[in-house]
Amino acid sequence: MTTISAHDKQHFCAARFMDDILMFVRKAAPWDHERFLADFTRSECYHPPLTLVDAKDDTFLETTFSIRGGEIRHWLKNDNELGKPTKVWRYQHWASCCSFEQRRATLSACLKKVHGMSSDSEVLVQSAIQKLDEFRRLAYPRSVLRGACTYMAGCTACYAWIRVRHVVDTW
Repeated sequence: MTTISAHDKQHFCAARFMDDILMFVRKAAPWDHERFLADFTRSECYHPPLTLVDAKDDTFLETTFSIRGGEIRHWLKNDNELGKPTKVWRYQHWASCCSFEQRRATLSACLKKVHGMSSDSEVLVQSAIQKLDEFRRLAYPRSVLRGACTYMAGCTACYAWIRVRHVVDTW
């Protein structure tokens, strides 16, 4: 950052977590954003053997985001899209050999993560439905999923969880 001019610093923001970098760049005249990105790509922000590699445009670590009208919206990344085949298995099947308390705690922890990583209630509803669908595919009973939504509504005071519960009721 010490080698970047004050003028350039006005046109981008970046965050680094360990070896991952998230950068937003303004593409506005007269600033030459293409030169800046080329310089950054050539930079020495990584020491060998690490190298700068482009990632998906909408994902940083465990967060997916979108930019609409100058607003950044974000939610928990989920590779298991609603209605598509499961890509990643993360949780135990309902019939697995573990206690009800453990299954309920896992479900609650996942939903708390969904809640904490959602920028607004609209993306929270979408993200929660996707996450609950993962548990539904693992044969979690609708009553347990519904109860988890009620629990989340109570502990977060967020009405969006009641909207999610209404979707679960249709399953």
